Amino acid sequence: MRHTSQFNRLERFCPILVIATAVALSAHTPPALAQTLCLQNQYAASGFSQSLNCTANDVRVAKAINTRDPVTGATVSTCQAGQKFSFLADFLVQTSSTSSRSNIGLYMNLNATSALTGANGTCEDNIISPQHPTPCGGAGQPICLGSNHYDELDPAPDNCGDSTSQDPTVCLDANNNVVACGSGSATQTFTATQIVTVEIDNFTCPAAGTTAQLPNCTSWQVPGKTLLCDSPSPSFPFERNAVPGSPSKCNCGTVSLPIISQSPQVSVAKTCNTAITTGAPTFFPTASPTSCNAGAEGGLVTYSVGIKNTSNFGDIIVDQICDSVYGTVFRASSFTGAACSTPGSIPSGNTTCSALDIASGSVGSCTFTASQGENLTVSDTIRVVGHGASSGSTFGPSGSNSVQVVSQDAASTATVTKSLVDTTNGCATVRYNVDVANTSAADEVLSLSTLTDTAYGDITKSGAGSNPLVLGTTCGVASGSPGLGSLSGSTGAGSLPATLDVSGTASHYTCQFDAQFCGALGSITKPDGTSCTGIQHTNKVTGTLTGDEGETVTQAANTFTVDECFTTFTSSTTP
Repeated sequence: MRHTSQFNRLERFCPILVIATAVALSAHTPPALAQTLCLQNQYAASGFSQSLNCTANDVRVAKAINTRDPVTGATVSTCQAGQKFSFLADFLVQTSSTSSRSNIGLYMNLNATSALTGANGTCEDNIISPQHPTPCGGAGQPICLGSNHYDELDPAPDNCGDSTSQDPTVCLDANNNVVACGSGSATQTFTATQIVTVEIDNFTCPAAGTTAQLPNCTSWQVPGKTLLCDSPSPSFPFERNAVPGSPSKCNCGTVSLPIISQSPQVSVAKTCNTAITTGAPTFFPTASPTSCNAGAEGGLVTYSVGIKNTSNFGDIIVDQICDSVYGTVFRASSFTGAACSTPGSIPSGNTTCSALDIASGSVGSCTFTASQGENLTVSDTIRVVGHGASSGSTFGPSGSNSVQVVSQDAASTATVTKSLVDTTNGCATVRYNVDVANTSAADEVLSLSTLTDTAYGDITKSGAGSNPLVLGTTCGVASGSPGLGSLSGSTGAGSLPATLDVSGTASHYTCQFDAQFCGALGSITKPDGTSCTGIQHTNKVTGTLTGDEGETVTQAANTFTVDECFTTFTSSTTP
């Protein structure tokens, strides 16, 4: 139960609803947890084991009005989403029973959905206090509109507040102000009602845009069956708690508070300008321009940022602006939140962005400049974080539309000039003829099985995969078959081994092969005694021969030299 008399807390301002029915809530000094127990927990702490069902409707909280600051008395009509705050409110406690109800308890949950079974520490529990003097009417004191009293129908020493259906009627106007019943401004009527002032501490403001709801339970006892509830002045400690007289003697529900939850909100827009794409930027309702041409070589791009305060209260302050490509555009020195996720930053000399202070409904803007290279497409957005100027509530990161800046690739040209310096090496492709003749005496028959060149190796093979310098051959190719490689239009000379007789055409094996040789250019003396610049190549072909008796065959083979002359000149130059 609460420790401090509400009237003592109200001494610095005038509670305008203190009329003949006004009462106060006081406190008792129970064990530490007693101030923050919800109804079922308090019932158990008082020694009762039953589960409360709270099915009766004898006493209930019908309405909450006049929410105000506990210290200054200023009206509290808004709160910051997710933040905790304290306030005073006047609750219309209405009794429907035809007889009195004793020791009224009020249980109110600060941040959950029920005041019946909420966790310890989430509720505030109160009783209607006994009458005690409230300073008013004197120098420096508020004007009193009525005397302070309450219903106390139980015999002494019980002096906790009671209620009855005979309590007065309370009337409100359309703005929830207490007015005289029967007056033209009275639009709401509450019979058998007491107005009870309660301080709610550390209440959690709900989600933005919603009306605060206060879960509450009332408890009571029936006269003649009451538990002792003694709250002597001045601190009003309890002897027994104000708990239900039986499991049904309570009522739980939710009452709306005249407090709207708010949170700073912004809309963010981004535009671009270049030397080619110009024009004053517009932000809302549509950002423009958002597509810019940086030209063939790229260049400077000026980005403009518009931030609209869409909150329905107060100024907002910008703490950080981040670009998805260029990194930090602005960060307040006092800001301790997370840094921009994109590395890099805009130099201070390239931006006008700062800790913008933007009034509700207004637009703040700033610019920053970045350099874009050629042949690029850059698409980026802005994200903004900040806080409410009058509170610690924050907003963001709030993102903008995307902006795209395109630069092209400049036309590229080049001239390549080729000229002759000198001919340093040369190559020649030569077709050789090979003739193997059986020059034996008498009837010696020879067998030819291989043909090998000192420069080119096995001349029966050609091509890159077998003998790269032999470009074509008819040697070793079956008669009637086309030659290999460059000699494919010729007919093969016959497969090896070949049999050579001692006379006639059968005594010869004749084939050709094409081969390439290369070398450094030098001076060559021609048969007529003149010289030329060219290359020279010398090689010799030998065969593998055996006689008809398997004997070794003596062969005469010539060494053959080829001279190739080159004449170098420039025929033409074409761009």
